[in-house]
Amino acid sequence: MDTDQVLSESEALERAAQRLEGVMDGLHSSVSGVEWIGPDADAFREQWGAVRRQGEGVVVPGLGERSRELQRHAEEQEQASSVEGEGWFGQAMDWLGETGGDIVDGIRGGVDWLGDRFSDGMDWLGDRIQDGRDFLGTAIDAIRDLEWPRVTELLVGGLTGLVRGTGDVIELLTGHDLRWADDGTGYADAPRAVTPEQSGLVAPGDLAQIIANTNQTYGDKQTGEVSMSVVGNPPTGVIVNIPGTELWGPGAGDNPMDLTGNALQAGPNGWSAGSEATADAIAQLYADHGIPPGTPLMLNGHSQGGMIAASLAANPEFAAQYNLTNVMTYGSPVDNYAVPSSVNQLNLQHGADVVPKIDLGGAALGPGGGGPEHATTITLDSPGAHPFDVGTNHSGAEYQESVAAQLQDPTSPLYAYSQDPSLQPFLKGDPDSVQHYISGVHRDHE
Repeated sequence: MDTDQVLSESEALERAAQRLEGVMDGLHSSVSGVEWIGPDADAFREQWGAVRRQGEGVVVPGLGERSRELQRHAEEQEQASSVEGEGWFGQAMDWLGETGGDIVDGIRGGVDWLGDRFSDGMDWLGDRIQDGRDFLGTAIDAIRDLEWPRVTELLVGGLTGLVRGTGDVIELLTGHDLRWADDGTGYADAPRAVTPEQSGLVAPGDLAQIIANTNQTYGDKQTGEVSMSVVGNPPTGVIVNIPGTELWGPGAGDNPMDLTGNALQAGPNGWSAGSEATADAIAQLYADHGIPPGTPLMLNGHSQGGMIAASLAANPEFAAQYNLTNVMTYGSPVDNYAVPSSVNQLNLQHGADVVPKIDLGGAALGPGGGGPEHATTITLDSPGAHPFDVGTNHSGAEYQESVAAQLQDPTSPLYAYSQDPSLQPFLKGDPDSVQHYISGVHRDHE
């Protein structure tokens, strides 16, 4: 053994332990110095405390023990036989050669790991601060514009932020991005023409058949779709059919018709990747097939699809591009959307369907609130025996049956509504006069 080299390595390990202590002290000062309070702050500092305790209680003492062990080997070498390469002297040299580099690499890795965790934590903190600013800014803007925040918008927005923050903490600890409540941006595939035999879509002769087409648009849960029917040649109307929620997990994948999209639609912004994707599908349909912008447009959706339809109608930038004349929703909580009076809006609800009621009727924290006064809301007889029968009362197929039944009764309010002149450009029962299209909708996290 070259005892000078071994003692030099021992001193290097001791210096590395001291350096690591200094790095952790500096990181701790940075974490403690951030002006941040609340449950997220407490959770982040607790997680950092666990990392620091691990470093101080295991890593640093381990480096010190390795340093002292090398010192002992050097002292024993001084006292032992000078025969090189025999007995435990050769074993000590082998050990040093095999593990010395690993120890140094481990020190570097530990320092890099701590640095990465601190950087991730600062990024997460910045994102949460920005979320808070956006949320507060939305509330201030609403009050300044004499529109008090809606109760469900605040509740859903707060819950969504909590879920997103929890996912961020998990990513911070594990390095795995679960994409909880991470909506991203939406886009659509180019619409492709389909036949009734291929798609199951029918010529929209009445409102029940329009609903049937929306129900038919529910498809593969991994790849969402919207369908569109161009009525007449040349076109007299375009109907867009938007299905509801297809995935119910907190993770946000490719299909924007999921729980995350639902939460973003019901939150303060009233907009989601599903809205963007649907708008993109419509824009491509009009551009690819030369549909005049003045052609009457009808948006129709079930549950979350109805929320998307109402959010598009309430968006001035989208509405300015088309002759949007009609919106029909069924089983949808849409009272928080400010659809303009120029749009003929019909909201269909089963009396015992709880889903349309989760917006609390558009209740606000101050004056105002409530749904658009010009909207027509028709309450249908409930197919389920009680409100707890959510599956039956919210079923798209049951809504189709209820609407078809009312349309057979000339005295019903829905029959009277169906005679409105604004609907006539869309109601064509001749299959030869209707061309159907399907467009895949997606979410992009880049």
